Amino acid sequence: MSASRAGQICGTYTYMPIAADHTLAPSPLDPAVLDRLDDALVEVRRVLQRPGYRRAVLGELAGTVGLQAIRVLRLVERAEHAPTIGAVAEALVVDPSTASRTVDRAVAAGLLQRHACSDDGRRARLHLTGPGRALLAEVSARRRAVLARAVGDWGPADVDTLHVLLERLLGGFDAAEVAP
Repeated sequence: MSASRAGQICGTYTYMPIAADHTLAPSPLDPAVLDRLDDALVEVRRVLQRPGYRRAVLGELAGTVGLQAIRVLRLVERAEHAPTIGAVAEALVVDPSTASRTVDRAVAAGLLQRHACSDDGRRARLHLTGPGRALLAEVSARRRAVLARAVGDWGPADVDTLHVLLERLLGGFDAAEVAP
């Protein structure tokens, strides 16, 4: 994304309040600006799914471990308490069966361990293994290198601004989400 386009997209924060009937209130912003923002968000998502991105982040591991498994490892590492498969599914916004298959592959690869919950023996808590931690550290370093290249000609203030605006945008999406 060019610097001029980034300024147009990221320079305006939109809060879309929820009406009493749980519909989104109309935005006072120009629809073309909102369309460009939406297009940019879709493109960011596409970039993160492209094979070149996966190769850059996973390196020689591509094909042996997927980004979804890495996301599970990060989630387990960052969790305050060892998560269950249900918590993994909720955090990754996937079906429990999808989370279970991803966890099964990570356990089979020796990256995670399951330990029975002390309060409910039917559930298991997930823990990183030594190899899981090592893999996560390696992939995290690669991901940081990819991000550093992507913003290599930006100043620290620009990177901080992007982070703040993305956090605000995520908060706006949380506020705009309609419960089932």
